[in-house]
Amino acid sequence: MTKEEKTMFQLPNLAEMTDLEAVRWYTSEFLWLSRERKLDSEYGKALLEWKKQMNERLEQSRKEWW
Repeated sequence: MTKEEKTMFQLPNLAEMTDLEAVRWYTSEFLWLSRERKLDSEYGKALLEWKKQMNERLEQSRKEWW
């Protein structure tokens, strides 16, 4: 997925969110997509890429905290 396609979906900027806000937002979006049975949609794929970035950031936060 290109950067332009991600922008098209207007996913939030992780740099502007706390870890808790990011997890909360992702969870609500994932549940909505799951209920709508749209996890395989383009938005679902973009959300998965966003989640991977979030997980990398969370892992880095854990390493710094411990």
